[in-house]
Amino acid sequence: MNVTGRGTKLLFCEGEPDSLDYRLLSRLLRGKPPTILVVPSGGKQGLRSFIRGRLAGYQSPPPYLAFRDRDFDVEPSADVLLIAPHQGKPLFHTHRAAIENYLLDADLIDNYWTTLAQNAPNWSHGTSPGVSDIRQWMNEAARQIASYEAIRWALSRLKPGDRWPEISTTWTEGSGCLPSSLAENDCIARAKSLLADYQRVTSSISESHFVELYRHFSSRFAALEFIERAEYLVWFHGKDLAKAMQRLHPNSISMQHFCSWAVEHVDWRQHADLRELAERV
Repeated sequence: MNVTGRGTKLLFCEGEPDSLDYRLLSRLLRGKPPTILVVPSGGKQGLRSFIRGRLAGYQSPPPYLAFRDRDFDVEPSADVLLIAPHQGKPLFHTHRAAIENYLLDADLIDNYWTTLAQNAPNWSHGTSPGVSDIRQWMNEAARQIASYEAIRWALSRLKPGDRWPEISTTWTEGSGCLPSSLAENDCIARAKSLLADYQRVTSSISESHFVELYRHFSSRFAALEFIERAEYLVWFHGKDLAKAMQRLHPNSISMQHFCSWAVEHVDWRQHADLRELAERV
């Protein structure tokens, strides 16, 4: 039987103890009472079951919060707030799609590049091209994955209800594993094959509904202001964006290494939803 001290509070998150999620939350809790414990739970699909199992081990379960990536499970709110998909339950989603979305910032990438260029003995990427060029790099990567992200959103909106199994939003191994072809027609063809598999489970979804949803998201993501305002940092999955950036400039900095550095240097207080989480715990 687990035992907790007075005032203990649990903060559940996705991932392992070395994940970006865990590391960011550990930073967020610096300066707060040591009775607040971050508990990594592995994959998001088993998060609620993990929480039930963990709490069942206490004679008197402590209060808790759960925090996870929003991914494609629910659309972002108009205001920058934590998203609570289950009314009355302390489970919250990020406002941006994933933890990586808070790290992919042109100023932060420039800071990383400059810092390592000055201090890393074996640095081989020269000096930073500057914030403006980095921002253009990000924008171009976003344009390249826009159709793919629209398809992922369209597929996610087809799920008939909470009791139905998840419909896969990709035919790759997951976020950050981009298709070999990002061409619109190729992506739509692969998405339709996913639909055919899902229709064997339920006939309540249709190809025409998928096309309608795809057009809706595709139109939104194609808008000039969507890229100029970097709204893709809220809507697109950060792992996909990072991979697209790496694919555009394969010999440039390692985006994986950057994210590992950035999670220790990002100013999370710039994000209202992360400030809200800090206040809640």
